[in-house]
Amino acid sequence: MARKKKTLLVPIDGSDTALRALRYALEPLRAGGFDDVVAMNAQVPMRASQFVTQRMIEEHHESLSEEALEPARRLAAKFDVKLTCAVANANPAEAIVNFAREGDEIVMGTRGLGRVGNLLMGSVATRVAHLAEVPVTLVT
Repeated sequence: MARKKKTLLVPIDGSDTALRALRYALEPLRAGGFDDVVAMNAQVPMRASQFVTQRMIEEHHESLSEEALEPARRLAAKFDVKLTCAVANANPAEAIVNFAREGDEIVMGTRGLGRVGNLLMGSVATRVAHLAEVPVTLVT
C-alpha cells in the first residue's frame, strides 16, 4: 500500500511573522518530514458594485496574493525546497481550515496583537487553532 503524501500548510499574509513561520517550516529537519509544503494566501472576498467590477476585484486579489507570496517563494528557494502556492478568496480562517483538511499540519505566524488585541478583535491564528482538525503550530 502506498504511503499517503504528507502536506504542511503555511498561510502567508505578507507579514514578517508569516515568513518566520515559513522559515520554521523550511528548516531542514522540519521540512524533511513532509512531501509538500504549501504556502497559501487568502483574500477576504469583496463585492462588485457600479464602480468596481468583478474583474477589477479579481485583478486586485491576484496582485495582493502575488505580493504576499513572492517573498515566500524567494525564502523557499534559499532552502532549496519546492514550494506549492495556493490562493483562496474567502474568510482567511475558514479558507485555511478547509484547505488543511487535505493536509497533515498547519504552521502559521501570529500577527502579534497581544492578549488584549486578540480578545477585542480576535485573530485568524486563534480561529484556526480552534477550528482545525489537524495540528497547528503558531510561530510568533
